[in-house]
Amino acid sequence: MQRYFLQQTIGHKIVLTSEQDAFKHFGKVLRARIGSQAEFVSQNQKVVIGEVTAIDSEKITLKVVSELNNQVELPIQVTLIVSPLKNDRSDWFVQKATELGVHKIVFTDMERTVSNWHKQQEKKQNRLQKIAQAAAEQSHRLLIPEITFLSWREILSLPKIKGLVAWEESARDGEVATLVQAVNQVPNGEVMTVLFGPEGGLSMTEIDTLKKYDYQPAGLGPRILRAETAPLYVLSAMSVLRELN
Repeated sequence: MQRYFLQQTIGHKIVLTSEQDAFKHFGKVLRARIGSQAEFVSQNQKVVIGEVTAIDSEKITLKVVSELNNQVELPIQVTLIVSPLKNDRSDWFVQKATELGVHKIVFTDMERTVSNWHKQQEKKQNRLQKIAQAAAEQSHRLLIPEITFLSWREILSLPKIKGLVAWEESARDGEVATLVQAVNQVPNGEVMTVLFGPEGGLSMTEIDTLKKYDYQPAGLGPRILRAETAPLYVLSAMSVLRELN
């Protein structure tokens, strides 16, 4: 069943107007009719099933027939900090990270960042936010991850209970326990932030700076992962460690 996020509270009925994306997709793309049903998520993460009772070219009226209480979010709030990626790889990354449960994605320039998004940053951010919303609806999330752009200085002061930096040198040195220990130590509902370098990797200066701001280097196994693959590996590991044990 299709799910939609609504920027409103939900009572006994739902009214979708022609200006809303949910109206356009449910009414036009899926061709909703009297009796058609869909899931809707309110501002406070209340999830209901609505059934169409009236429909015309300007609005769709639905009655709430049931409320859902499924908990589908990761137990910890995961913030991923990454470098802008080339071509459409960022689109793919945002979609998959959303499906895997990320809470927030922060893009920031690093010393070896290649892609320059500054001239189209607002346009890019809006596009990625729409991709995150579509992926959140498809995967039946309770929230839409926030996509944001911050400077290097700003990311250093982001609030967190635990901070990790994925570093290939840790893997080369045989370090294997940091990620598992960190994921298991973070209390439910708290923020864990993980930073990943660009295609060319992080410089030693950046690693030293991150250590000063309580980011602990962690290896991600013996294989070298692409910039867009490493965060997905971490999210998958978090799910296994906190949801499948």
